[in-house]
Amino acid sequence: MPVFSRFGRYIEEVARRGSIRSAAEWLNIAPSAINRQIIMAEEELGTQLFDRLPQGLRLTPAGEHLIYNLQRWKREFENVQSEINNIQGLASGKITIAAAEAIAGDLLAGILADFHTDCPHVMISIHVVGGGGVREMVLSGNADLGLTFMSTSYRVMRVEHSVRLVPGLAILPDHPLADRASISLSDCRDLPLILPEEGLLIRNSIDTALTSAGIALNPVAACNNFAFMKAMVFRRIGVALLTRAEILSEIRSGQLVFIPLSDSEIKPSSLSLVTMSHPSSAAMRVLGTIVRAMNDMTERDCSNL
Repeated sequence: MPVFSRFGRYIEEVARRGSIRSAAEWLNIAPSAINRQIIMAEEELGTQLFDRLPQGLRLTPAGEHLIYNLQRWKREFENVQSEINNIQGLASGKITIAAAEAIAGDLLAGILADFHTDCPHVMISIHVVGGGGVREMVLSGNADLGLTFMSTSYRVMRVEHSVRLVPGLAILPDHPLADRASISLSDCRDLPLILPEEGLLIRNSIDTALTSAGIALNPVAACNNFAFMKAMVFRRIGVALLTRAEILSEIRSGQLVFIPLSDSEIKPSSLSLVTMSHPSSAAMRVLGTIVRAMNDMTERDCSNL
């Protein structure tokens, strides 16, 4: 049911492409049809939605506000459709998840495989984003659920679940340290370490602890991609400083062992599952599956799960 179809599609495409002509070519309609819709909307709202510039059109603050709410309304309508499907007994719908890069890949795929077994007709769209991208997608209504390491102190966003993650070593099961319950940063000075790249939250936590303790490490590599860090561990280039979240699937399969750092100076990071205030029934179904996986990311041994 295309409630917001015509005008919403027109104005979003013009905003995206910067001109009526480009939008018309993309939508395969006459430019005059788009221009007429925009003029009618501006007359009804009593304000300009676009600044007409020599090089094209640019959204005014009013236009930006309208685009933001159009996107939010569309997401809310999709939720209404999902609710109606549930009322009719249809196990269908669509869920959009925004996830930090660290917990994407095998881990998220495993979560969704479990969910898909129970709800095979629910389509799930995954967006892997960095920084504040998860928060922005949830706040804008472009994602039903978000998994983020960023601050979640927003009244309009609800934290459904959160776990604290302590950095530690990701090592192979036959490593001499594999039977250690924990390890200190001072014990890591002579190890061939693979560190997260500077700027990542986990790296900031480690660097702060190192400075406080007056310890210097001798890493063999630094990387901003957790999958590549794990690949280096498997190639025996070194041992990686990560959290349990990044290697949960490998811990479960027995491919890697996780040894948490014991230094009191290390500040744990928090992984949070966030939603808007009223997630759909379909989103609530997958939420429980994600919460169970998040609990497996904590420091208890999950190698036998």
